[in-house]
Amino acid sequence: MLAARHVLIVALVFALRAGSVVAQSNRPYSAPNRAQQQELEQNLQDVRFEFDHYDLSPQGRQALESDANWLKANPNVYVVIRGEADERGSVVYNLALSQKRATVTRNALIEAGVPAVRLVFATGWGKLYPACMQSDETCWSRNRRAHFTRW
Repeated sequence: MLAARHVLIVALVFALRAGSVVAQSNRPYSAPNRAQQQELEQNLQDVRFEFDHYDLSPQGRQALESDANWLKANPNVYVVIRGEADERGSVVYNLALSQKRATVTRNALIEAGVPAVRLVFATGWGKLYPACMQSDETCWSRNRRAHFTRW
């Protein structure tokens, strides 16, 4: 019964996120090619967060400063910000926390001079797409992040 409830919640979140993407972007979408995504991954750093937090650490601010400079130097690049959380906590809690992480990251980039239109959308995915699968602090710290993909 509990598993069915989680599947229902996840399905609802995906439906809401799909509508959110359409509402936030008027730009036509074409999937980035492999070289474009690799370029982005080489030049934009993930923003890391402490457990149960969404405020920016000094290291997070430094990463965002570097990210903002690269984005301003590459005006044809549009990105999606994906907030993420580690596996601990409920699905609903982690979705809310990861949304806050995505939003604070987006706001910091805008404050640093990146045009808001270039940040196509910022959304929280909770613990749905972990970067690391082990259940230990080293892995959890990799999953608490704001991650960039190319639009």
